[in-house]
Amino acid sequence: MVKFSRFTHRFDLVDAVALYHSLRMKPIFLKKNILHTLDNWISTKSSNLDNVPVDLTDTVSTLLKYKILTSTEDEDSRVLDFVKSKIPKPSVNVCYMIISEMCNLACKYCFVGNNNKNIREKYFQGNNMSKLIADKAVSFFLRQLKLSQIGYTEISKPIIIFYGGEPLINFPILVYIAETINTLKSSDIYLKDVELSLITNGTLLDEEKILKLKDLGVSIAISVDGFTEEDNSMRVDPKGNTIFNKLLSSLDLCKQLGVKISLSVTLTENTIKNTKNILNLVDKYNIKAFGFNIMMSSSDFILSNEYNERAAQFIIDEFLELRERGIYEDRIIRKLRSFSSSKIYFSDCAATSGGQIVISPDGKVGICHGCLADKSYFISDVFDEKFNACENETFLEWSQITPVNQNLCLDCPALGICGGGCPINARNLKQENTIHSVDERFCSHSKKTLEFFIKDLYNIIMNNKNEK
Repeated sequence: MVKFSRFTHRFDLVDAVALYHSLRMKPIFLKKNILHTLDNWISTKSSNLDNVPVDLTDTVSTLLKYKILTSTEDEDSRVLDFVKSKIPKPSVNVCYMIISEMCNLACKYCFVGNNNKNIREKYFQGNNMSKLIADKAVSFFLRQLKLSQIGYTEISKPIIIFYGGEPLINFPILVYIAETINTLKSSDIYLKDVELSLITNGTLLDEEKILKLKDLGVSIAISVDGFTEEDNSMRVDPKGNTIFNKLLSSLDLCKQLGVKISLSVTLTENTIKNTKNILNLVDKYNIKAFGFNIMMSSSDFILSNEYNERAAQFIIDEFLELRERGIYEDRIIRKLRSFSSSKIYFSDCAATSGGQIVISPDGKVGICHGCLADKSYFISDVFDEKFNACENETFLEWSQITPVNQNLCLDCPALGICGGGCPINARNLKQENTIHSVDERFCSHSKKTLEFFIKDLYNIIMNNKNEK
């Protein structure tokens, strides 16, 4: 008997319908009258490959090819099992160097807890990373790269991210690590193409630091919430004062010095009210790369479902506007890459792919920088020369955190492009949750994004036909 796969979903396109298998990820566009005929044939419950109507022969053949239709009872199970067999094992290529856990700001939505005085005093280290720990950290990361044996591509090449806290608080060690890596590049094949990146709130940048970072080849990503003071009202110092003017001064200085920067844009409630504010920022400072960050919940900062929906739509609206400028936002482009290549996007996070290590100022090693406060999932240190992330129990556990392993996700149309969300945010949403719970922020984002991709592709196809 021929029937629709459990993984097949329909998208209405006014004059047509897209049939889409969430694991094969190849949308097939049918005119509604053809789909109506197909539905009638299948509904007879006597549909089989021996009695396909002549006018449906080609359609059925195509739909069977892409598993949208099935002719065997166990085909869906076999497809799912095959996909699960392709879930990548841990393979490290990202290292977060937490060179200082201290921060000169206290942003109200800070997901690591630097906005909470009690958490700061109880958990965060006042001592910054030393040269001894820095040397050990570089050696530790290099050892994990060699153990992972990655065939590096533009997507998987190694990257060191200077992070905090605020990493510029410990600028001398940042310089020391970057100089060390640049020296090793010429002699170690595993570091030949390594990228060095700084994520900073920007308020401690000055001319000397900016030019030094440029000389070292360290890219600068500045955190910002928008182009207006109202957008940035949650980005404050420990006394509650807004820092927007200082942020603009840093952006102006980078522009004057000819140093290109990217933006890490946190989508606050104010930010998502108006897409034009971000576009003004992009145009004024000639920004060519940035990523959107959907805010995360914490024990004292819970986001509404309405926010999740609006943030997801905002990202799509911005994508459309930015595409006209030849600029692509990182978060949505990762899903687009998966969709356009029809390849499962198992993980939206380097931690849930088992692909990153996080090194704290005292040399502790973990898998997620969202766990900096309580150091949960920090399971080794840089002095452990026998540690192998590829075989570590915690890294193996995290590498299996993917929607295709989540029963609640199997009937979602966005299963193949989602990649899941953040395990720490999922854990924080409800008291009974764990890292294996669903990060509901990403449900809205992934579903809306997939629907946009399918409709956008259809419009492109139809426009191309009309132009011929």
